[in-house]
Amino acid sequence: MSYYKYLVKKVLTTLVSVFFVIVISFFITRALPGDPVWLRLPPKATLQDYVRERKRLGLDKPIIYQFFVYMIDLLTGNWGYSLTIAEDSSVWSVINLYLPRTLEVLFISMFIAVFLGIKMGKISAKKANSFRDIVIKSITYFILAIPGFIIVLFFIQIYFQIPFKLFPLFGYKNPVYPEPPSITNFRIIDSFISGKWYLLFDYMWHLVIPISAMSIVQMVIIIRYTRASILETSEMDFIRVLKSKGLSKHKIMKKHVMKNSFPPIITASAMSFPLIIGGTIAVEISYHFVGLGFMFREAVRGSDYTIFIAIIFIFSLLVICFNFIVDLIIGYLDPRIRFE
Repeated sequence: MSYYKYLVKKVLTTLVSVFFVIVISFFITRALPGDPVWLRLPPKATLQDYVRERKRLGLDKPIIYQFFVYMIDLLTGNWGYSLTIAEDSSVWSVINLYLPRTLEVLFISMFIAVFLGIKMGKISAKKANSFRDIVIKSITYFILAIPGFIIVLFFIQIYFQIPFKLFPLFGYKNPVYPEPPSITNFRIIDSFISGKWYLLFDYMWHLVIPISAMSIVQMVIIIRYTRASILETSEMDFIRVLKSKGLSKHKIMKKHVMKNSFPPIITASAMSFPLIIGGTIAVEISYHFVGLGFMFREAVRGSDYTIFIAIIFIFSLLVICFNFIVDLIIGYLDPRIRFE
């Protein structure tokens, strides 16, 4: 199969996945407790007001018609307005404000986890069953056995036990500092573009503990997959042939073993992406880092169903898009994948 056909196949698969996410999110909105019409009305609204609002929202129409209107609104960004936590603010404006903060934490922690995970996995595999390998495996298994939220709480406990507080634990900025100019809504980029270096430094200082907590969970998964993939590739026949030809271990590892080990490692990163999104929500809530995960909690507490559904859709879309990109990369690196 050519790469073009493989690309078309993955695009179609991704579109189907997005469609199913829309279907599921639509039925979630219908299954949630409470009447969305009454939630939008003032406390002293009459029955006539209720009927009028229900008709305006299109809830008197057949369910199929409601679904198509819902799908069109969702795909065009017409997500309505917040009901409780950000009254009179559009859902899109809330997402646009808080999503960049979450993405910054998400991708920085993922980059660190992948970089260190591959390094540690490679170190472990090169000296398999050595003391160094046993130590790395033991730590990895220990961390994997601990639920992610326990690791988050562990960082909090450590913070309050040590006498010196090198990094801030809560929040995302110093309260006395202003927000950077809203250019992209990404604080790192906006602080850099505007030349507000003290804001950039302060923001990165506040990210150290949240990113550390998030990176550890994903890093141990990548360590395991990297080690297993390198050891499996090292036992393949073509590697033995290269060894018999007298190539150095360093050259074989760098040019052949690592190159053929990357597809499983990338797949492992994709598989752990939903896990790190869940970790993002836990970290933002625990450390009072006001991002999309924190707003998700606020939407649940405040019965703000429009925000709640929008965040679920955004997180689902992130997972689908990330897996789509990973599939394209793997299909490019390993042509055998295209024929499976």
